[in-house]
Amino acid sequence: MGKTVTGGFALVLLAGGLSVATAQPQGRGQRSTPQEVQRGITVETRPRPDYDPLGVRLGGFRLDGFVEAGMGYDSNIFATKDNVKSDGYAQESGTVQLSSDWTRHAVGASAIIDSRQYLSRSDLNWTDWSVGFFGRYDIDPRSNVDFRYRHYKEHLDVYNFDVQSAGISKPVPFDSDEVQVSGSTRFNRLGLTAIGLYRTFRYEDTDIGGVRQLTSDRNFDTVIGNLGASYAFTPGRYVTATVRLQDIAYEKSISRGRDSFTWVALLGFEYDFDGVWAGRIGVGYQQRQYNSPLIKTLEAPAFEGRLSWSPTQLTTVTLAAVRTLEESIRTDETSYIRTSAGIRVDHEYLRNVLIGGEIRADRREYGSDDASATDGVVQLNSRWLLNRSLSLVGTYAYTTRLAATGQVDTYDRHLVQLRLRVAL
Repeated sequence: MGKTVTGGFALVLLAGGLSVATAQPQGRGQRSTPQEVQRGITVETRPRPDYDPLGVRLGGFRLDGFVEAGMGYDSNIFATKDNVKSDGYAQESGTVQLSSDWTRHAVGASAIIDSRQYLSRSDLNWTDWSVGFFGRYDIDPRSNVDFRYRHYKEHLDVYNFDVQSAGISKPVPFDSDEVQVSGSTRFNRLGLTAIGLYRTFRYEDTDIGGVRQLTSDRNFDTVIGNLGASYAFTPGRYVTATVRLQDIAYEKSISRGRDSFTWVALLGFEYDFDGVWAGRIGVGYQQRQYNSPLIKTLEAPAFEGRLSWSPTQLTTVTLAAVRTLEESIRTDETSYIRTSAGIRVDHEYLRNVLIGGEIRADRREYGSDDASATDGVVQLNSRWLLNRSLSLVGTYAYTTRLAATGQVDTYDRHLVQLRLRVAL
């Protein structure tokens, strides 16, 4: 998320990461069993019986969880081009999940926390957490109904383009409640899915230099309905169709003109080619109309897709792309078209040593003032499984703003972390 001159450096980093991930001889990894190389199993999802945490059995339930802590370095804490400031930080995260282990129906609950404390800039500290529960009722082997609720406490980062455009130089916290009801069934070759989701967004006002930034004026509620259908013309090969409707209603009267209605229609396929290649893609159109006649209707082609390639049992290459309409917290803008695309490589260097690399780009295009921003990220990561309970995780991320309009700076940012994970 920075200057165009850094694009070559990003590609060099990716090339280095990919060469590390693919140059090792296949014999270095432990030979996989037939069950581990089933279709759809990737390097990240493959079971590792010698290293997978066992969890705790509690009657008909299983308790899983981990805590993770470590130190990191941020080379550009405010994501600026000039007067760059750096700092070290401590970061802790954890997850706990209790889920049923029944042959039919399911219930469960989970909690997640992620927190960062900078060594010299406490005003940039943040703590995200969420708690929730779910239940699934199985009507028959092909039909079920699912209910989920979750409360979130999260934040928008300092380097978020909306935050920077609003002149805010610290994280913007927000609370959110989400309720989702879904159901799915299958009639021979025809599969049907319906999802209803309601979610609230409540932003906290932020003080910058003694001036109150009224981000709470952007509080809104959204209701989303999603209908999907698939037809299997052969096993593992489907034609798909999706219609998605979204209503956005703002809480305060000052922002009611931003209320909107969105529709998205996608047609595509899901295809398992030969066990080595597998993918899904949907292509269509999307449109968002606003309550105020002064706000221009936002519309654009829509797509979402994912393609995975497993050239060996030890390597997985994944390509993903999506184009959506997103809501903005800027006072001078309402929504933007977001296009994201990336490629990731995961490699099993040893049975207990996993390495990976990713490069992705993210572009935002705003409708009213033709503002835009293009960000790029290169990330390298490794995970050393010491035993079932302990592992070391290291990550390096390079973020660059390739281009931006308006008064927002381009920037470069390096982020390095080393963490120890303890799992149940």
